[in-house]
Amino acid sequence: MTSWANRNIPQRRDISQIPSELRPQILPRYQQPQVVLSETFQQKNEKKENEIVYPDNASLSKPTVDRYNFKKIETKPSPQATLLVHNDKSYVFVILRNIQSAKDNDLWISSYNSIRKYYTNSIVIIDDNSTINTVNGRLTDTEVIKSEWKGAGEILPYYYFLKNKWADCMIFLHDSMFLHRPFQPSELEGSIRFHWHFDHADVRNDRKISTFLSLLSQSKDVIAKISNPEFIWKGCFGGTSIVDLEVVLVRTGTEFIIHEYDGSESIRTKDDFIWLQA
Repeated sequence: MTSWANRNIPQRRDISQIPSELRPQILPRYQQPQVVLSETFQQKNEKKENEIVYPDNASLSKPTVDRYNFKKIETKPSPQATLLVHNDKSYVFVILRNIQSAKDNDLWISSYNSIRKYYTNSIVIIDDNSTINTVNGRLTDTEVIKSEWKGAGEILPYYYFLKNKWADCMIFLHDSMFLHRPFQPSELEGSIRFHWHFDHADVRNDRKISTFLSLLSQSKDVIAKISNPEFIWKGCFGGTSIVDLEVVLVRTGTEFIIHEYDGSESIRTKDDFIWLQA
């Protein structure tokens, strides 16, 4: 028996209670279609990476020194780096940064270095009230903004992109996200594309979604909307995306539709076509 006070907390389901023929098929991550597709984009490297090295007994007996080697900022882009332009649109990279410890400093530096390995585009680093100081010098074509909106988090890149209009498109990354290869042209299509997203059909009956949405100020309206089986929507993780400036320029209250809802979407407003309303 569960407590009435805990009625909205998702409960773990015992899969043994579900008949075997009705149980969902759970694929390992490496077998999931989206992961297999992502692997096809990876650059081939003849060098053996991530090799597992097993220590011998002699090395285990030696005392270790707790010493941390801090990450180095690459002062210049890699010789293979190019300017990212797609469909005659310019791009800016935006890194959202929050540093709470000395080791956190390595995250944004690694993210910055990974961009400079492939691209020479401008970079904007938005610092969301880090608790320790860091070195911002020796950065190439990079602007650092210390946010005046404490704790606004994932909203900040969109706010400053709308305010400053650095380029036609923004590639928003968290400070713990890194590029391992250049973007494919297909990944740059559409007006907005979230880096990590899920489809409404994947979580239609997941009680966690309703629990999280209940925390919103307008939760009743949102829950009622997504409960409609005919309503199509997508969720995203962390709010990171590749987004066109035209998306963030859409004024509040403007009616629009999403065209080609397949993970790489574009929007159309009333200015683009005539709406038929009942």
